[in-house]
Amino acid sequence: MKSPRLHIVGSSPRSGTTLLFELISACFDIQKVGDHEVSLFSAPRTITGPYASKKPTDLIHAARVLRWDPQLHVIYMQRDPRDVIVSEHGSRPGEYWCDFDVWRRNQALRHKIGNHPRVYECRYETLVRDPDAEQERIAEAFSFLNPLHRFSEFERVCHTTDSANLALKGVRSVCDSSVGTWRRYLPRIAAQLQSHPDMATALVDAGYEADLSWTGELQNVAPDHRESVRSLHNVLRDKSPLAKATARLIRRGRTLRDETLYAFGYRRAL
Repeated sequence: MKSPRLHIVGSSPRSGTTLLFELISACFDIQKVGDHEVSLFSAPRTITGPYASKKPTDLIHAARVLRWDPQLHVIYMQRDPRDVIVSEHGSRPGEYWCDFDVWRRNQALRHKIGNHPRVYECRYETLVRDPDAEQERIAEAFSFLNPLHRFSEFERVCHTTDSANLALKGVRSVCDSSVGTWRRYLPRIAAQLQSHPDMATALVDAGYEADLSWTGELQNVAPDHRESVRSLHNVLRDKSPLAKATARLIRRGRTLRDETLYAFGYRRAL
């Protein structure tokens, strides 16, 4: 019988997928883990125990692949989009990493997974406020996971890669100091709300606010319209509409190819 695979996807970049992946890799009995980011369509040739991997953007494939692979299990990492859009990557300090539209697009895809029995939604805020309690919930959701250490012991038992260290901006104990960071960057929030007015109601729909009154904190705040790293370095940034449409068709073709091969049992070997 094929060994179980746990694959982590996310609501966006900077949603906490690296932290969760490193926690699971260090604190559960995992036979093999992928590199910093590994496609859902890649897997070890032979393995006799649980395998863990992560790639936030693979959410787009998860709903279909879950139908074909009974040993695939998925964690969807959710995070307040306001904290996402003010977050910086360790490789680009002083620069915003991504914009609200990325979170919005993935949030729409999240509904396609629905209440699948092999999908667990982990909220970043819940994880960092009480890591051990969240570890227990993850272990309950996936019975093949056997704890070796507590999440709260992470910084003592982890062995992170250079790429993970950059994304995490250094290994440290799990804490909630990054929750609500957006309040220190109100000009950025004001700019994103101008560009994406639906952000106000999206936060209510996702359970991060009870109503729209939170926008009152942005009154008389001058927007900071600096572009994010992902926006500035988008390969299609200045391309023609035809070039963008062609790129979308190519991506869809690759998706169809990869998902079809997966359905017939083919995996790219690691």
